Amino acid sequence: MAATNPPRRTWAAAFTAVLVLALNQGWAAADIIKLATAVLILIAVVVCVSPGGE
Repeated sequence: MAATNPPRRTWAAAFTAVLVLALNQGWAAADIIKLATAVLILIAVVVCVSPGGE
């Protein structure tokens, strides 16, 4: 009998968790916007340079 693996969490779940944590820690809205922008740009770059990225 093969062991079942739990479903993998996606980058979207991790990204959301980081933003929620920043909000809960009392970060300023401008800092959260900068963080979100930087992470989304990083994700876009990684997707574009990965094999098959378009």
